Amino acid sequence: MRGSVLGMLVLAATATAGETGWREIQAPHVKLRTDLGSGDAREAALTVERYRAEIIAAAWPRASFPPGDVIEMTVLANGVDFERYFGRTIAGSFFHDVPPHAIMYGSPDRWEKRATLRLSETNSILKHELTHHLAAMVFKRQPKWFAEGLAQFLETVRPSDDGKSVIVGAANLEARTNYLRIRSLRVADALRWAGPLDTHDEMTIHGYYGLSWMMVHWLFNEHPDQFTQLQVLLSKGVDSEKAWKVIQPGLGTSDVDAAIQAYAQHGNYQEFQAPFTPPTATGFTEKPLSEADVHATRARVALNASRSTNEGKALRAEGEQEIAAALKLDPNNLEARILQVRYAPPPERLELAKKLVADHPEDGQAWLILSGNLPRSDAQAREEAVRKAYQLLPENPLALNSYAWMLLQQGKASEALAPAVKAATLAGYDASILDTLAAVQAALGRCSEARGTQARAVDALPEQASPDTQLRYRKKLAEYETTCAASATGVTASNAPPGGPPPPANAPPAPPAGK
Repeated sequence: MRGSVLGMLVLAATATAGETGWREIQAPHVKLRTDLGSGDAREAALTVERYRAEIIAAAWPRASFPPGDVIEMTVLANGVDFERYFGRTIAGSFFHDVPPHAIMYGSPDRWEKRATLRLSETNSILKHELTHHLAAMVFKRQPKWFAEGLAQFLETVRPSDDGKSVIVGAANLEARTNYLRIRSLRVADALRWAGPLDTHDEMTIHGYYGLSWMMVHWLFNEHPDQFTQLQVLLSKGVDSEKAWKVIQPGLGTSDVDAAIQAYAQHGNYQEFQAPFTPPTATGFTEKPLSEADVHATRARVALNASRSTNEGKALRAEGEQEIAAALKLDPNNLEARILQVRYAPPPERLELAKKLVADHPEDGQAWLILSGNLPRSDAQAREEAVRKAYQLLPENPLALNSYAWMLLQQGKASEALAPAVKAATLAGYDASILDTLAAVQAALGRCSEARGTQARAVDALPEQASPDTQLRYRKKLAEYETTCAASATGVTASNAPPGGPPPPANAPPAPPAGK
């Protein structure tokens, strides 16, 4: 069935040469590809900018975020088209890659849902995941309960009627229902919540999410000083258990569970307003996408979807067919070529990467991909590729990360520090980048910082990280806690770098988030 659908797509594209109906909108913090009409496409990009600005105004109005922080996004006009990739129960999907990739469908007025039309409270998967993305650049430590509770809390942020402020603190009715329905979990359970979700049954997961939201909402309303103190401690990288112990005396009760339950049933769910300046579409640019670009875009959607559904094998095959269709139309299409290398069988990747660089010698991504596919025995070629990628992409966190790791392997930890710090500043949500920074800090004898950064890397591990990866990250943390100072006099390059280029796409570095 998928093959026949793809065939129809190819025929349709051929029949309307040069008029694909697809366009790309570039805005300050989003690059959006869509088959929506021009007006709806611009509105979609502006909606993402507004969501981002609302969250920042509500939670971190004085924080500084990297100016180059951009979300890539694909918006499918047809919900049936989206359903073909993700099923009926998913409203949107968000992949915490570098850069992040969000996939939604329909016009922006469909991106938020209400329990009933009478209520102003909404839920939004896009706001939820944007909160995770932004919070990773604010907090150096995020226990799971705090991360998920805060993301659900900020889902309900909305603009005031006059648009000059945002309203914070509305109830997340889905989360509240989960809390009230599943009462087997205690605050102590939430404080210990860690690791992959698939270690719990579905009802328990809903219980954790509901309790986490209730804890954040209770702190926000009933104990704002302690909530602020907790956030300050987490932003400084204080261990989450220690941070909770610091604020606990100020909560005024020895039975937090009872206090939260009473609040859930009888509390005053106050809403507050924070100043807000709505973004405008000034400076947005628009360009049409070619038929090859459309196939490459669909390939990315299918390949990302293959990471998150039971039909992964079929979607992977569809993505590869879309790559082939793009390259048939335009053999030099850069996005399709990059996807081709990433998803090719391992023995074929090196030659494809070399040819990519030969055809695109001034593209930093091509050099970055080549560096990740060259054998470790070819140190000179790897160094040349990493340096070239860094030269062409000085603001790219993956290029910075690769350059920092190369310097570290060469025993130049002091030189590696600046690019490693910059990479972590730009992409503090990526575990491998944090892992590299921790290794650099450890090599410099900055053991306390290395421990904190590695703990942050463990927090940032994606849900679908393999057991081997999880074990390796935790072993590095234990090493920094016990032997960092003793080994800080030098660094030995290993065959299994803690950071470096991301793994190939058939072993994806980050899972999607969606609901």
